[in-house]
Amino acid sequence: MMTHVKESSVPSRILVRGTNWVGDTVMSLPAVKELRKIFPASHITFWLPAGLAPLVSATGIPDDIVSFDSTAGGPLKRSLTMSRVLSEKRFDMAVLLQNAFESAFTCWMAGIPIRAGYPTDVRGPLLSLRIPLTREIREKHQVFYYLGITDHLGNHFGHACTRNGLPDCSVSIEKETLDEARGLLSSAGIAEPFFCLCPGSVNSEAKRWPANHFAALADILSESLAASVVFLGVPGESSLIEGIMESMRTRRAANLAGRGNLLTSMGMMNLSELVISNDTGSAHMAVAASAKVLTVFGPTTPGATAPYGPAAYVLQGEAPCAPCRYFKCPLPDHPCMTVIEPAAVFAKVREIVRDRETVSDKTAAIP
Repeated sequence: MMTHVKESSVPSRILVRGTNWVGDTVMSLPAVKELRKIFPASHITFWLPAGLAPLVSATGIPDDIVSFDSTAGGPLKRSLTMSRVLSEKRFDMAVLLQNAFESAFTCWMAGIPIRAGYPTDVRGPLLSLRIPLTREIREKHQVFYYLGITDHLGNHFGHACTRNGLPDCSVSIEKETLDEARGLLSSAGIAEPFFCLCPGSVNSEAKRWPANHFAALADILSESLAASVVFLGVPGESSLIEGIMESMRTRRAANLAGRGNLLTSMGMMNLSELVISNDTGSAHMAVAASAKVLTVFGPTTPGATAPYGPAAYVLQGEAPCAPCRYFKCPLPDHPCMTVIEPAAVFAKVREIVRDRETVSDKTAAIP
């Protein structure tokens, strides 16, 4: 049964606490879009780490963004500082996509009257609108975890859900961003067709497909498909990529890790034939960029947090010790990842692109 709320009681100033990681942020984008449908006339401010602001801004949803340095001070200091910032903006409602106690405590300290979210992390008493975290929601993909929040809000404020089809995790890549991406590629000597390879993973070395496998795959792509390879990642992964490129036979490759901002990297993904990534934020960025993406899984399983979309594909390595939560594999041969041979990944690549024109026929240079 839908609850109808008077128009005057619909919040006019809304704060949305976004998530702290790229992958979680991409998976929350369908809920972000739904929020605007529920509150078309409200002023919506997002509160999230500074590095994720461009990604959320690309949705066109935020009217304002409050960002922060996630490494500055401890939880108490951050809460006290941010609560003062938020209280000055006089929000009517806070929507907590993030699950942490800290965000609920901060909004309570800021005096925001409606604080909506799942009662996780012992924060139930701090919420004024507790959203039931049902077994049905827990068993679905994480995209629906965030949509469960907006579905509840829609019902609470009298907005019938009109969502149909698959939830959309993509954002608009502006022409200016694509032009910047083309400029970077051209300066590195990269012409179409090209593949994007993302061999790093900041939050877990165990998630990394072996560097020598990435090198072998890059050679196969270059020799069998007459394609170039672009390596992407954060600045700290540049040395990893240099090591991979040094062991390659071919030289149709470029290390563009850290060379562009987040949106420029997504622009390159959008222009590529396919993105091949470890289970990390890069794979989700590819989905947001409307690129095809193949994600290699080993110590983790795709499940509820795999990149979500019709152009997202996975390869799962199996081992008796997987899945695990190790940051670095304690075994010398890293079996769940080494079992996935470069030839198997290439076979999957051919399967993904086979319905398109022959990749090797796409030889136009990037202007």
